[in-house]
Amino acid sequence: MIGATGDWSDTFAAALTLMAVVAGPEVAEGVIRDTFDDACRKADRRARDKHRSDPRFNRLRELLDNDDIPVECVWAELNKPNGRAPQPTVEAQMFGLRHGLEALPTNPDRLRRLSELCEEQLRAVCDRLQDFKPHVAPAWSPEEVRALVDIWSATNVKIIT
Repeated sequence: MIGATGDWSDTFAAALTLMAVVAGPEVAEGVIRDTFDDACRKADRRARDKHRSDPRFNRLRELLDNDDIPVECVWAELNKPNGRAPQPTVEAQMFGLRHGLEALPTNPDRLRRLSELCEEQLRAVCDRLQDFKPHVAPAWSPEEVRALVDIWSATNVKIIT
């Protein structure tokens, strides 16, 4: 019985063998090649379309396509800060803020991490602070969040509205 073991690869191999017997080996090989080629083309299109809207990705592609630009320059461009704090920094800040607003000025690392957040990240942190679950930490009040935003504003030239 074909496929009695439940292994699809065996079932597929049996189907290809049957196809090769009935229609010839060229047809069976063409099915595999066409299916694989189509899958690769679709995956390439999806990846290209996904990154087409990212100007930073397009800039890197231009740099890599230009043989006159040294690899070191492309590497520097790739590692240039994008204005956002790395996600582990955000998570470390969230962990530190469990201790409340009062503990913030006593820890220079928490103040530094706060200053590294961009405006969008600060908004997300503020939302998360107000959604703390009781078993994690007390949820922050709007006044506490406003005070955090004021501290952030004092260390950044950006103004949150």
